[in-house]
Amino acid sequence: MPTFTLRLLRLIIRLRQLPRRVWLAAGIVVVLLLVLLWALPPRQSKLLRAVCRVEARACYVLPVADGDTLYLPLEAQGARVAGMKADSVQTRVDQTGVLVSNEGHVLTTDSLLLHMPDTLPVGHLQARLAAADSMLQTICRHMEAQKPELDYYARVHSVTDDGYNEVMAYRALLPARLQRTDSLRQLVQKARAAKSLQPAVLQYKARVRMVIPTDTAHALVYDLPARHVARDTAGMLLVRLRMGCLPHGANYLAPWRWGTTTWRRRLLAFNDCGGPTASVLPVRVQPDTLALPAAEGGAYVNAFGRLCGLRMHGHRLSSAQIGRVMAHVHSWPVWWARNVWAVIRVWWADDSQPVVQPLPHAAPCRVLTYADGSRYEGLVALSDSTTQPLRQGWGRHFTADGAVYVGIWEADSLPQGIRTDSRSTYEGQFDAALRKQGMGWEAAANGDYYEGQWLANERHGHGFQLKLGRMVLCGAWKADRFLGERMVYTADRVYGIDISRYQHEIGRKRYGIDWTKLRITSLGPGKRVQGSVDYPVSFVYIKSTQGKKILNRYYAKDLRDARRHGLHTGTYHFFSTKVSGAEQAKWFLKNSSVAASDLPPVLDLEPTDAQVRQMGGDAVLFREALVWLREVERRTGRKPVLYVGQTFVNKHMPHAPAALRGYDVWIARYGQFKPYVHLLHWQLSCQGRVRGIQGDVDINVFNGTKEQFQEYVRRK
Repeated sequence: MPTFTLRLLRLIIRLRQLPRRVWLAAGIVVVLLLVLLWALPPRQSKLLRAVCRVEARACYVLPVADGDTLYLPLEAQGARVAGMKADSVQTRVDQTGVLVSNEGHVLTTDSLLLHMPDTLPVGHLQARLAAADSMLQTICRHMEAQKPELDYYARVHSVTDDGYNEVMAYRALLPARLQRTDSLRQLVQKARAAKSLQPAVLQYKARVRMVIPTDTAHALVYDLPARHVARDTAGMLLVRLRMGCLPHGANYLAPWRWGTTTWRRRLLAFNDCGGPTASVLPVRVQPDTLALPAAEGGAYVNAFGRLCGLRMHGHRLSSAQIGRVMAHVHSWPVWWARNVWAVIRVWWADDSQPVVQPLPHAAPCRVLTYADGSRYEGLVALSDSTTQPLRQGWGRHFTADGAVYVGIWEADSLPQGIRTDSRSTYEGQFDAALRKQGMGWEAAANGDYYEGQWLANERHGHGFQLKLGRMVLCGAWKADRFLGERMVYTADRVYGIDISRYQHEIGRKRYGIDWTKLRITSLGPGKRVQGSVDYPVSFVYIKSTQGKKILNRYYAKDLRDARRHGLHTGTYHFFSTKVSGAEQAKWFLKNSSVAASDLPPVLDLEPTDAQVRQMGGDAVLFREALVWLREVERRTGRKPVLYVGQTFVNKHMPHAPAALRGYDVWIARYGQFKPYVHLLHWQLSCQGRVRGIQGDVDINVFNGTKEQFQEYVRRK
């Protein structure tokens, strides 16, 4: 027998001869060593590998008849009341979570679901559906009102006009938006009409993000889907990684089951507010000074490295409460057995591949309060020049009046972000005082929409506005007031002139018109022209009468010559406030020629304010004007056009009867901005120049394209 074997047998015989008390003492020493090894506090870096960020996108799901499904947001805000797809109404929340098993169970709080119940009671659901139906009807009504105005804008504008592309982009999306909203409204009404309304069930998709540092300056970044496991009445939420085990390098914290009170506990959490620039690594934070929402769900760890609590609403849920929610899923022996099996399973598990990224530096995150009652939650930068940290990186600023500013901050300013309050949502640029400045769009709760330039919270510069029941206002703004559209004149537009005896009599001299040379060579001062001005005259209006006695002696010849040279011609009458409308209509019809191929006759209505008062006011003026318009229409079969000035439109047309507002309008406005009303022609200058005519000439432009003008003359 070998010597080694003999020695081993002798040692065993001697040990068996030892007294029992020696064996008992040796057993106690071994147990104490095992307990000491189990209770030995692990390094903090290992503990932090059990802390993760949990993100949930949640909404309520309501089955409707015929297999349809309606999705409701957790909390209805503004126009976000319902959807036909989950992602259109889902609420995104992210916060801290802690791994509590080798199987990948993650414990956090139901703040991830905004503490909303698992089902909406039928009574509350009916109220939500009624509010959604009302809101969607309002939205549909607003969009229906926008359609004709957007169509009108498209009809009378072209790509050469400032802002045309922006308005057309909005218009192109409107039909699809209207169709989606109307379909959603019908689905809501279908749900309301159901005989037996089912409760809406809470549904959420959870993801777990872990960042595990390596020995180099890089980290393993995991983005792992998770599924729901349990939720208790205390407000804790338990989810499990779908992979069924811990990712490589991760750790888990076992709950401290033998006591609800601890000493020297510490809180491990993500000390930030979430968002695109949130810090990627958890940290050890002071629980007494913590005021950031991302630390919700943070892990309290005792001196032995065991999980002894969970942070919820600024307080600690005890380890006994944690034990109850975990025991509700499995008994403790089952937990231990499954943890051992998970350790074995991880050897061949199809683990998700992490992304290797450079390890970023943790950015400090604070809650800052200000003297005006506002507060900031987000990333900051420490400054040597001031005691107050600067807002730097992603964050939210809450003002005392209820507005919230969200975005990426730079040196205590928000160059671009989103502002929301109870009245509207704005997305765009801001100045240092958080006023809207630069480019941005704003959508109000009442359906108003503006997109363009801002200055100190006021619309200033170029932009367009959509307002319920109003025209599309696209052009220049100043101090929140719309100035108008400044047109760009090109050869693609349709131009015309209007003439009277003043084109024949200049001072004491008399001139004729050379109709063979007729070309517009100047539009007058202050006009934006693209290319050279050498435009054909497409139409001409000739004055025939005024009041009940005045007659233009050149009218008949000018009319014949214009027709002979192929111009579209029309005749106008200058209205007098001293003669009745019936008498003036009789005089006009007696001395004018309105052929079937001519343009409609025109009533030139431009009295001064004093003349309107002397006549008896707006009501009398409009009554007599309607008499002229109706009589001429009856006798000629052509609906006349109303010629007015911009000042008259501003002061008197708001008081005009509906019958008068039904006539096409030709407006005289000689400034740089186009009249912003529905109009047929615009007299843009009284100082134009036309080859073949002596002196100044009134220049007009048709409000539409060449094709639309041809269609107009065919219809008229």
